[in-house]
Amino acid sequence: MEVQAIIDDLARTIGRPITLEDAGGRLVAYSAHDQPVDSVRVETLLRRGASEATMKALKERGVYESVERSHGVAFVSGIPEIGFSPRVALAIKVGSTVLGYLWVISEKALTAQAEEALLRARQQLIQAFERIGATQDIRQKQREDIISDLVRGGQRDMDGIQSALKAMGWYGEPPFQVMLVRDRRGDRPQQVFKETEPLLKEAAPASLRGIFRDDVVVIFAGADTHGASPLASAIADRYSRMGRDVAVGLGGPCEELSLLKRSYSEASEAIALGARFRCESGFFDYRALAPYDLLSCLADCKKHSTFGRDAVSKLVTYDELHKSQLFDTLETYLDLYGKRKLAAERLNIHPNTLDYRIRKVRELTGMDPDDPNSRLILHVWTKALHFARNTALGEA
Repeated sequence: MEVQAIIDDLARTIGRPITLEDAGGRLVAYSAHDQPVDSVRVETLLRRGASEATMKALKERGVYESVERSHGVAFVSGIPEIGFSPRVALAIKVGSTVLGYLWVISEKALTAQAEEALLRARQQLIQAFERIGATQDIRQKQREDIISDLVRGGQRDMDGIQSALKAMGWYGEPPFQVMLVRDRRGDRPQQVFKETEPLLKEAAPASLRGIFRDDVVVIFAGADTHGASPLASAIADRYSRMGRDVAVGLGGPCEELSLLKRSYSEASEAIALGARFRCESGFFDYRALAPYDLLSCLADCKKHSTFGRDAVSKLVTYDELHKSQLFDTLETYLDLYGKRKLAAERLNIHPNTLDYRIRKVRELTGMDPDDPNSRLILHVWTKALHFARNTALGEA
């Protein structure tokens, strides 16, 4: 039997209005009613789920805990101040996982025959979910609803989200961190999710995983955050070997679930920065890219000192006119702390050629890369102009 058919049949059998909600309070199915009902039922039908105020009131009074703990049917007293009349409730569970709740409006306890009908309906619902493979789908939908509330914000406050997480059996401990996996050439989040799920399940078992806005979103918790960076890199490398344009962004860690919005934004921004700066890797860590984003802003800064910019700009102009590589040579030299042999090897040139280019840099800029103060200024502006040039190339 379909879920809605089960609810309709149950309502006819016991003669009472019924709603079936998932573990997060969202409406799954409901029966018709011809007698007056309370404001909470009307609101639930209109909103397609229980309001945050209703869920909070039930949670504070221990209603959910009592219903989940009951092996049979539980009677729930009314809460007049929120328009909640007395109900009979039943938790729909598979093992320790709560899939949802059956609510039956009733001023008094049901008859033994009605309770038996409710218990039969519960078993029918579980079997229906299993027959259509919906048990796992419902659990995953619950996860993704929670992920959406955590990274975007929704009707539930943090108490409501934590209750939903507890009902789902997720007890992640801080720190928390967000990773995004994004297919940049197609709308294939389900495929990416299926491809990455086995690796994530093995390497980050405590993570919360789902799809949000066409991205695979992974929320790491506790010890799993220690392996977040190498795992993100491994996923990006795997897709690179497959020839797929899939980007992996990693946000910064945070100590509270309420701060996951920031980590999510950072992971998304990391992917955008990677594309903007034309990074070759498919893995983008916001903590590594954010300083360069700040430096790139210097290229167009007009309000503060630009000492050093004109000097480094001369190298760019000289390279364009003479097809030389003074700018890249200086950047590599500074990146390697002025280590002559290492810089020459990195540039694949003879050390004497490197020496000639550095002398030319001193001549054109009037600054010495080996002087501590000049080195800082030159390094800042080579990075600023490096990423400004890459951004311009990417937009061309």
